[in-house]
Amino acid sequence: MANGEQDMATAKLMETEGLKVLAVDDDPVCLQTLTQMLRRGGYEVTASASPADALREVEKNPDGIDFIMTVAQTRGRGRGMDGFGLLKRVGKRYPVILVFSGDETMETRERGKQGGACYLMEKPLRDAQIYFIWQQVVRWRRKAAGAATENPNPRHSQGIRLDDTPRKRGQGVNDSSKGKGASEGGLQLGITKKKKVEWTREMHVLFVNAVTQLKTTGGA
Repeated sequence: MANGEQDMATAKLMETEGLKVLAVDDDPVCLQTLTQMLRRGGYEVTASASPADALREVEKNPDGIDFIMTVAQTRGRGRGMDGFGLLKRVGKRYPVILVFSGDETMETRERGKQGGACYLMEKPLRDAQIYFIWQQVVRWRRKAAGAATENPNPRHSQGIRLDDTPRKRGQGVNDSSKGKGASEGGLQLGITKKKKVEWTREMHVLFVNAVTQLKTTGGA
């Protein structure tokens, strides 16, 4: 497929409905801010005031969540569970993005990485970072689906659906932010920002397949 056709397929896919995110923060002001930012980015948001509440929401509505975005550490109002605990409970079923305050040690961030977090981010967040989160979700799902294929285990494959691809992007995001890389603001150990994500042919193939499926479903 020519690059022009791939770009058109990508653009078409990004016009579809938004990914469903479960946003978690035990600080009410931060939770409200995160919810607003995610909605500006085109995501459908369910807000939870603690990781424990988020776990109950997952159990109540497992099919209504595409990924989870949670603070890594709570400030005493999290009812005994923090973001790491939530990651441990649901990290094999859903992509979990951990958000750090910026005060944590490298060892704490390494704990999130080793625990299987989909992506690490740091406050203060920006619209450009929120806008491109879906790319990390797609990458996590591709990797998880590949692992499930090599080692078919119902516990590991539960919740992994490659047809739940990125949807409706960019409403409310400033034009000046749209050109920023997907990994801006992400964390690597010892580095405050991740280098920009390279848009690969594999990503285009994934998009084209998803668009084809969406068209087939829409025409049914």
